[in-house]
Amino acid sequence: MWVRGVAALAAGVWLACAGPAAAQDSDPPSYPASLDREPLLAWLQRETDIQSDRVLAVTPQALTAVVSTFPAGPGASPRVVIRAEALSAETVAHTGALSWHVSMNADCESHKVRLGETTGYSERNLLGDRKPLRAAETDWRTPEAGTALEAAWRSACKADFRGPFQADAVKAAQPEGAAAAPPPAAPPQKAASPKPAAPAKTSAAGGPVVQVGASPSEDDVKGLIAALKPSLGGRRAWVETAQVGGKIWRRALVGGFADGADAARFCASLKAVGRSCFVRPAS
Repeated sequence: MWVRGVAALAAGVWLACAGPAAAQDSDPPSYPASLDREPLLAWLQRETDIQSDRVLAVTPQALTAVVSTFPAGPGASPRVVIRAEALSAETVAHTGALSWHVSMNADCESHKVRLGETTGYSERNLLGDRKPLRAAETDWRTPEAGTALEAAWRSACKADFRGPFQADAVKAAQPEGAAAAPPPAAPPQKAASPKPAAPAKTSAAGGPVVQVGASPSEDDVKGLIAALKPSLGGRRAWVETAQVGGKIWRRALVGGFADGADAARFCASLKAVGRSCFVRPAS
């Protein structure tokens, strides 16, 4: 949601796990025409099951709402469960999730928060394939003023808190710092290791690519590409290196498609025989 980094995923090949899973849907997701009150409210009512009075904050990246609250008890701080919906295709491409949720403990006296595990979903309203985006935090931290995370703290600690739809006009929260969007699914980086990682490759024509698998093991990914070779139809396949949550991941990619529709047809042919994949947009 507003977290930094992504948790290391389970060992072994996790097919099509580190990218925009929503791209697997036949119908592209809808986004609000603007962040003005009326078009945003119309989109919220049409595309989600979120009540407007549950909305905590709106940024250009995501709309954040509270799912449930747990008041402070003896020896325990108040806690809220928060969800978010991506508000742009860039956010989905950046994070690999169309919606996500996270629990948050609030220290009202010291103005600090601590986040639980963040879970992402491939569809709206916390539906579809799910995957962990970030592990639970062990340390408390202070939310930056004006951000969605601070709005979540205020909702847990301030009785007079009012969400953006409870005011006359929607005021966008600050997107930087603790922004209401999960971290990149896998920002390409050069990893610190005994053997320098090869730079990430992209489609030769800068067009769409299909991710057919990912694993910490380069041998596993190369084996997957070899197994798929008869299905490639002469298309180019390669291994992309990325660092996710401090751990090196290898992705199996296929490129050389005429356009997005061509890439989607190829992915559909793989799904028809029980393989997972998703289309990554043109770079």
